[in-house]
Amino acid sequence: MAIAECKISFEIDYTSSVPVTNTAATVSYGIQGSGNSTVINNVDPDSVVALPVIPTPGDYNLMVKLSAGGVDAANTSSFTIGNCSSCEKPKINSVQIQNNGQIVMNYLVDPINLATPEYQIATDPDFNDIIQLKIDFNYTQIENVFMNNGNFTFSKDLYIRARKHCFDKSTGASVVSGWSNVVTFKSGRWILQKAPYAFDAYCVSGKFEDPITTDAKICFGGNTLLKTIHLDTVTPQVGSFIYLIDGNTPALPPNLNSFDTGGASSGFNEYGIKWIRFANDNGYTIYNVEKNGQIIGISQYNCTA
Repeated sequence: MAIAECKISFEIDYTSSVPVTNTAATVSYGIQGSGNSTVINNVDPDSVVALPVIPTPGDYNLMVKLSAGGVDAANTSSFTIGNCSSCEKPKINSVQIQNNGQIVMNYLVDPINLATPEYQIATDPDFNDIIQLKIDFNYTQIENVFMNNGNFTFSKDLYIRARKHCFDKSTGASVVSGWSNVVTFKSGRWILQKAPYAFDAYCVSGKFEDPITTDAKICFGGNTLLKTIHLDTVTPQVGSFIYLIDGNTPALPPNLNSFDTGGASSGFNEYGIKWIRFANDNGYTIYNVEKNGQIIGISQYNCTA
């Protein structure tokens, strides 16, 4: 089912004895009473002006300002955005192949009304021969593509694309975006991993007394404590062993030098990982970790407070 996008376009009706150039035409708009406006500079006053997609319903003020020969003229009007929604197609920035053959996709998906991303891999640019697809998963910009036990022919030209499944809670309507740009890449040689399941996780070392009140605050998002790790289980659980990004190196001293980037992200190569929180799996739960890299229990600390 398609959902109409909230698009506003208009023409500027004006007369001037002096030409109005693009650099002298400005459009601004914002929700009435919010005090916030989006400004678009360098507007062509002689063409149809199309505003970007506006996903938020409300009454908006619109101002058009023209300048010519030292004289300014402005006109204010308004428009209303109802319950419509955008379902923008994703953009794939890049695809990289790691040394173990893992396919890593860097792509952008608008989080507004996101139900799930979807991606497909094919042997041809028209996607007549689809050999891999994934749907119903959480979005992260850096996606470790599901490798299906390495069931990809080595050094073969492959093609990948993505799209967005949307759900508008206000209307109950579902829609699927168009497909993203297609990126081609050459498959690598798959190396069987001890821990094939990749996760983004916040890690705190045993250098710190706790993961909540010290400088290493595991509940706060950000890149300082965020690491890409692998587990030997499909989901994070007590008993799982943590491995580095190659899926084969245990996440224990002295293998954790790359984790020690300074500040809150320090002490790993000496004390090991002490606490771990998974960004997209039971995100409020903090797990205790043994120095040998095994998850041994759920911590008394959590991120619900």
